[in-house]
Amino acid sequence: MKSRIAAAFISAAIAFIPSAVFASGAIPDHRGTSMDGIEIGTAQLNSAVKSYSGLFKASGDRYGVDPNLLAAICMQESSGRNLSYRDDGTEYPAWGIMQIENSNRDSFAKFGLDTTGVAWTLGDRLDPEKSVAYAAHIISQALIRYDCDYMKMVQSYNFGSSVLDRIIAAAGDRWLDERKNAKNYVSGWPYDSYGDALYIEHVMRYYHNDIEYIGAKVRVNGSLVDFNDQFPVIEDGRTLIPVRVISEMFGAAVEWDGGAGEASITVNGTRIVIPLDSNEAYINGQAYPLDVPARLLNDRTVVPLRFIAESLGVTIDWDGDTRTVLIYK
Repeated sequence: MKSRIAAAFISAAIAFIPSAVFASGAIPDHRGTSMDGIEIGTAQLNSAVKSYSGLFKASGDRYGVDPNLLAAICMQESSGRNLSYRDDGTEYPAWGIMQIENSNRDSFAKFGLDTTGVAWTLGDRLDPEKSVAYAAHIISQALIRYDCDYMKMVQSYNFGSSVLDRIIAAAGDRWLDERKNAKNYVSGWPYDSYGDALYIEHVMRYYHNDIEYIGAKVRVNGSLVDFNDQFPVIEDGRTLIPVRVISEMFGAAVEWDGGAGEASITVNGTRIVIPLDSNEAYINGQAYPLDVPARLLNDRTVVPLRFIAESLGVTIDWDGDTRTVLIYK
């Protein structure tokens, strides 16, 4: 077994970035399109958006999305209001605080079915808990799609990935400038304009590091891993990672014994047993200490990365600047 685990498994919090000053670490795992010239944190979130901080954090931690980014998108989309207002001041239903559009109907229904066992209807957009969770999920998928290029991810929330992909394919590195011509990349679009060509700029002015971000990304041989419904988190200075995804990635068989409350991993004749909420795990019956206990997180067993890496003989590093676990095989 071999392991190169850097000593930087430390704080789960993002360092404070002064408002209105761009720094490469403002979004710690951003890569790709330069953010030079983008103003960050020049506008304030209102009290309505701030009241949903708990939802942003819960969904961000689950889907590997910075909760402060969810808050910034919410502010731009709806200012934290489920309802819109007519000229006479009366209210009427809108698309929820994350503005889930009608075109997302099928995807929104499937997400509800997958996560709750009930297919959600468009009326469920007015439930902030459902709206934020779905938004975090599609943002997470966009981050995978664009390999942590937050500029592309943010714009795709407004344009949709299909339209944005066409713009990128046509304009290459000039895609930011080409956003103003987005209507030309939509089939049968009857209007003079499409979406918000400055959506990135409008969102990022609301980005503040106010909500603790405990998420981490994982790259295997350079490729970003999609954990789908529970991404790794950092707690007490230790990275916890879903055991099934990481184990099966390296050819191990994983079983869950609900009665005993333990996960077992079998690989190359070695059996690893990890009980929940215990400071010990077992390799071929021999006890080994855990830095932090394994536990259930959103119905997924998460285990200390250090232990599972050493048990599987995996070589890993930690990139503290981007909060990314680098795994090699």
